[in-house]
Amino acid sequence: MATITALMVKDLRGKTDLPMMECKQALTECNGDIESAIEWLRKKHKGKLTERTDRATGEGRIGVFINEARTTGAIVELQCETAPVAKNELFIGLANAFAKKTAEGVEAAPDPESIRSIPELDTQFTEVFGKLRENMNLTRCRRIEGTHLAFYIHHDGKSGILAALDAEPKSDKNVAADLCMHAIFTQPMAIDRSGVPAEEVEKVRTRAIEMAKSANKPEQIVEKIAEGKVNAFYAEKVLMEQLHVKTDDYGKTKVGDVLKQAGVNAVTDLEIMKVGG
Repeated sequence: MATITALMVKDLRGKTDLPMMECKQALTECNGDIESAIEWLRKKHKGKLTERTDRATGEGRIGVFINEARTTGAIVELQCETAPVAKNELFIGLANAFAKKTAEGVEAAPDPESIRSIPELDTQFTEVFGKLRENMNLTRCRRIEGTHLAFYIHHDGKSGILAALDAEPKSDKNVAADLCMHAIFTQPMAIDRSGVPAEEVEKVRTRAIEMAKSANKPEQIVEKIAEGKVNAFYAEKVLMEQLHVKTDDYGKTKVGDVLKQAGVNAVTDLEIMKVGG
């Protein structure tokens, strides 16, 4: 049996950031072999992680990655139990690592478990758990491609957006970032009218017709009233028709017009994520 010295324990603690007594136990179990001890700790913490899977994960972080060319990226939701862990650099790094691996794949919306179980990420996941000791769940993954990608993560890390534009903004380099911040604030239902579910539009139209008739409006203007309500619904819910909240005229110009002024004709893809949302 190898003698476990304080220096060996300190070395293992430096590599794992785990409590000294756990490091000493691992070295004892592995006869002083530090690599075996690291693997022993990984297996031990994986077992504990399995035991904690029923604990609620009401906090978390949105992770994002965009490649250097800004043509491919991904956004993910990683949940945990408490707010302090959600703000921890190890947890943030893990969320971004999941986003990077998602971006390197080919699926637009891969099964989170398929990303979570990639060997190197599984190892990182287990190591982060060993240090933070909280249940963690990768709940959503979304990959996006486009001519020019932009993203924004809110300061608390609980909401984020990844968007693809059909061109890189020319006249104003802040246009892409401002678009992302606008969308986080307004939470659009769709990029344009084609993305709005037909049943949602029909609900608005039907309600408008019913209200107009109950108010004894003339039959010939009921349809006009309904059409006006539908257009107002689109203006509120459709990104390209919303009044941009980050403009010099304080919300008097539509998003689509702001983008066109910068040489961008369309938002080709968009994903907004909110922890627990």
